[in-house]
Amino acid sequence: MTQTASKQRVKPANQTKQTSVATPKNENEVSANIPEISTGKKKKSTSPDADTSTETISNKRTNKRSAKSELNSKPLIESGMEVICSQTKFHDALSLVSCATPAKPTHPILANALIIADVETQQIHLTVTDLALTIQASFEAQVLLKGEITVPVEMLFEIVKHCPNGNITLSSQTQIIQLIDEEKQTKICSLGLSDADGKYEIRGISAEEFPPSSTIDATPIPLPTTVFKDGLKGVIYAVSTDENKYILTGVHIQLAQEKLKFIGTDGHRVATTELSTQGIGRKPRKQVESSEIQFTIPGRVLKELARNLDDSVEFINLLYDAQSNRLGFAWQDIILRCQCLEGTYPDCEQLLARFSFDREVILEKAFLVKALERLSVLTDKKEKGIYLQFDGSLQQLRLSIEREFGKGDQVIAAHLPSEMSLNIQFNLKYLVEAAKAIPSSAIKMHLQQSDHPAMLVPYGDRPNPELQMEMRQFLLPLYTLNA
Repeated sequence: MTQTASKQRVKPANQTKQTSVATPKNENEVSANIPEISTGKKKKSTSPDADTSTETISNKRTNKRSAKSELNSKPLIESGMEVICSQTKFHDALSLVSCATPAKPTHPILANALIIADVETQQIHLTVTDLALTIQASFEAQVLLKGEITVPVEMLFEIVKHCPNGNITLSSQTQIIQLIDEEKQTKICSLGLSDADGKYEIRGISAEEFPPSSTIDATPIPLPTTVFKDGLKGVIYAVSTDENKYILTGVHIQLAQEKLKFIGTDGHRVATTELSTQGIGRKPRKQVESSEIQFTIPGRVLKELARNLDDSVEFINLLYDAQSNRLGFAWQDIILRCQCLEGTYPDCEQLLARFSFDREVILEKAFLVKALERLSVLTDKKEKGIYLQFDGSLQQLRLSIEREFGKGDQVIAAHLPSEMSLNIQFNLKYLVEAAKAIPSSAIKMHLQQSDHPAMLVPYGDRPNPELQMEMRQFLLPLYTLNA
């Protein structure tokens, strides 16, 4: 009886507790109890914002895991070239090709030099381009392993220039990193240099990104270096530097049977030089098969060519592809390629044929150039003219210049007709450049009157008297003066 009574007393108590939770007093109490029950556990919201937030957190966790996996994974390292080369040869080659580096590269790869180590030829090939001009220089080296890489030209040149004389060891490597969940690979290239004093490392760019160098499909035409350089020096000063006169920024070259002709003009002066391609040596020269080929080469390209073409080189090979209008020069282990200028070059011969000359004046070149250089200190941006007064009775030429801030006069001896009296004015800069370009001890000046151009030609002794050459320099006067 006692046990039964105690069980009965417990049972109602349990029933009361369950009833208080499961049976609310009214509907409001149900809604009020729901958030209180949920606060004891994590909320699981079904709103769109909550799903986005959860997805973002999930992505961040995934990215962190990927980043950790990427950092923990070791990149694949590929060894490249191993080369031992001479510091002097490396420096000379870099000095040559660096002139093709653009001042403001449109792409980082254009500021780099392509270095190729060739095991078969045991050479290093250096190439630099600005897309309009490409220069490649090669030199002998001890190539242990082949490879290729591009590195900044300026940085490489400065390092090699300050290396001590002796050998330089080059080694390259490429780190290949495979990104997780991505198909592409990231390549990190570097070039190591070591000499007797230290070690250097330069970060580079893969050689695959360097612009391809197209070969010129043409038969090489050998030209004597002396002939080519002398003809070029006679006209290169006259080309225009104004990009608005696009075709005039180049030198026009006409190559016919045994004749090589250079023409340069900027609209104010004209320079022409015609030479024999047979040169002055005893060896027979190859004849030019074509009746005539002609093209216009950018003046910048020819200036670099004249600067780097050593006098010890006997021949230079010219390659011209008319279909692509591309030109190449090759000598020793150097190749220079460029795109010729598009357009029709003015017919200077037809223009100059309108003028005739009946007065001749012979001047010593050294005295004329020295007098012009002294007077040039008085020129300014506004006025660059110089007066020339020819006096046959005194057999002299008076050069005078007058400005607000000063004036000057120079008198030099001249050989001219006794009855000649003529005053004319030229641009001083043009006159001194034309005089310097003439390769002779004296200058013969052909004149007509004060409103006609003057023609300057070589006279007297020349450095290469055996070389057949005809050179003419035409200058237009600034404005008409009364004779």
